[in-house]
Amino acid sequence: MATPDSFEQKKVDPRIYLGILVFRWKLIVICFLYCLLGGVVYLQFAPKEYDTSALIMIYRDPSTQVDSQTYQWTASQTHVSLLQSEGFRNRVVEKLAARWLKRLGGDTRELTPNFSVGGGGGGSGISLRLSVRNSHPAYARAFLKEVIREFQVRRELIKQESFGSATRVLEDELARLRDQIRVAEDDVIEYQRVNQMEVVQAKGSLELGYLNQLVGRQQQLNTEKWMLEVQYPKLKGQSKQMIESALFMTRETGGIPVTPGGTNSSDTASGRELKREAPEASNAAVDTQLKLARLERQREDLVVYTQPENPKLRALDEEIAALKKDTQLQADLEYARVKERISAISYQLDALDEAQRRWRNSYLIASKKGSDFRQLQSIVTRAESTYSLFQVKLNDVKVEQEIKGEHFSVIQSVRTSPTPVWPDPFKILMVVLVMGLGSGLGLAMVAFFFDDKVQSVVDVESAVGVPFLGGVPFWVHGDLTNRVRPIVSDQHRSGAAEAYRALRTNVLAAVEKAGKKIILVTSADSKEGKTLTSLNLAIMIAKTGKKVLLLDMDLRRGLLHKSFEMERSPGIVDVLRDGKPLTDVIKLTPNENLWFAPAGSIDKNTSELLHSVDLESFFSGVMEQYDYILLDTAPVLRVTDTVILANCPLMCVIYVAHANRTSKPTIKYSLDMLGDVHIIGMIVNSIEMHRISSLYYAYQYPNYSYYSYAYRYGYNYDLYDEHGRRNPVGPWSNMRRTVTHWFRNTFMPSE
Repeated sequence: MATPDSFEQKKVDPRIYLGILVFRWKLIVICFLYCLLGGVVYLQFAPKEYDTSALIMIYRDPSTQVDSQTYQWTASQTHVSLLQSEGFRNRVVEKLAARWLKRLGGDTRELTPNFSVGGGGGGSGISLRLSVRNSHPAYARAFLKEVIREFQVRRELIKQESFGSATRVLEDELARLRDQIRVAEDDVIEYQRVNQMEVVQAKGSLELGYLNQLVGRQQQLNTEKWMLEVQYPKLKGQSKQMIESALFMTRETGGIPVTPGGTNSSDTASGRELKREAPEASNAAVDTQLKLARLERQREDLVVYTQPENPKLRALDEEIAALKKDTQLQADLEYARVKERISAISYQLDALDEAQRRWRNSYLIASKKGSDFRQLQSIVTRAESTYSLFQVKLNDVKVEQEIKGEHFSVIQSVRTSPTPVWPDPFKILMVVLVMGLGSGLGLAMVAFFFDDKVQSVVDVESAVGVPFLGGVPFWVHGDLTNRVRPIVSDQHRSGAAEAYRALRTNVLAAVEKAGKKIILVTSADSKEGKTLTSLNLAIMIAKTGKKVLLLDMDLRRGLLHKSFEMERSPGIVDVLRDGKPLTDVIKLTPNENLWFAPAGSIDKNTSELLHSVDLESFFSGVMEQYDYILLDTAPVLRVTDTVILANCPLMCVIYVAHANRTSKPTIKYSLDMLGDVHIIGMIVNSIEMHRISSLYYAYQYPNYSYYSYAYRYGYNYDLYDEHGRRNPVGPWSNMRRTVTHWFRNTFMPSE
């Protein structure tokens, strides 16, 4: 799972890149100067090229335009292609070679200059700009003049050839079209004769009328059938008169004309049939009903005066019953007629479908013949239209050839620019600027990303894998001697004192967490600042009132005794060789609460000497007397003495690296040599806070802004620059330091 710290490390801060620019500005300036030098050399020695040009126009006289022209004059691309063709240029070069080859130094490549054609046109004219760009203006002018002369000659030849070829093509096309029209007309006449198109067209009209009548009759019968099928179940048990009325109204509804505003013959016949049948059916039904009503009234009169057994009454009942039976029989017969009518309509519909199918097939055959005939006629029409168009074009070409409507004119004579067009100082400067800054910035970024030296807190904790304890600013003293001077004990060293105070706090906290009191200070190689760090750190810890013992364990090249103005021997080597206790060589230093033991006599076999001694017992004799014991040891990669000492269980190790000098692979390799020792952290030495690169390091080591400012505050007293020269004192120097301090605090704020 990602932690907040991991997200913080992945953030891209633009101040890092600003620091890269400031820190590696020399590389960017060098790249820019080299590119600028290359641009100046190119401007000085590159051959100068001049631009020679001429302007020609090809146009038509508007008064010679043919009214029948239907196409636009677009000859621009033809002329440009002619001028840019390789064969055209070769002919021009051949004509100039004999006169100019020796004058150009015998170089045949100079005979073919950089020639270009630009411009265009529309409507009635085009303008073309001819330009030559080379370093021989006289030859360029001669080349352009020859180009114009050759172009006039070639243009006339092409125009004559184009007119002749266009006329031949149009005439051939017209002859072909005449033959095509003649063949198409013969096909139309033959098709009309074979298929008797007049008869086919007449039959088609009649067949279409029959089809319309059959469809109308079919719709009438379908309507009547559907209505009868709906009424048939409801008419069962009804009277004869009711059934006759329903049948009559149904046939009357089915006989409605399907064509608005008119009727056909079948509609008229059906109407006459309805008018003829309807009164007869109605009179018979009325007579039966009247007769039955009279008999029923007579019976009612007899019932009043006679007995039920009266023969006359009985005869009257029998007659009424017989009449009702006849009425019911007639109703049943009429009901059967409805069923028969439905069946008859179905048969009629089947016959109509067959009749429609036959008439439809006949009509489709006639329609197909009519369509083929019309297609043949359209072929004749299109061929005649195309023939007319080509005839107009042929007339236009002939008229145009007669009146010579195209003209040529040089509207701007050949001339050469007074100043060279190349090399262009502005363009060269832009290229130099881009190349110089681009290459410089690119190399600066590459140098930053491929630089394997320790430069930041991230390098210490992530890449190397060692906790970061703190850092020490770069410091150089004017007295360039071979002894290590305790910075924090000198007067007016407030900046350095603040640096080591912060470092002391972190170191003591780490030592207390480790639960040990012997601190071994080492580095990967010499000149990393481990001795200076050991000395000043011991002095700063002693100032807190703690008893501190400083041991010079660089037994081969120890120099700490010079810092206290003591002798090297007797020392640690002597007591190790003689088996004496360490207390015999411990001496009190001028610094309060600080004791020191020098390295002792020079011995080339110090590794064997350390192996032969029980180091844990050796240091245990003095551990109770002092609060902290600091060991200044030899570099890990130089001798094995430090590896032997670091593997003592009583030790905790502080690793010192030189900022922007010690490489990360070197540190990793030296840590692998130390093995499984207790490393409490790393101190980065010689951070160059006094240079302009402090903008870079102020971001990489943000917790040093306070003491770096204090360090600069006392800069005018006794500190010298990195070259051993005393810093200037004056208003301009103070202004420079003020501006530098403001820029760093504004754009590189401490975190």
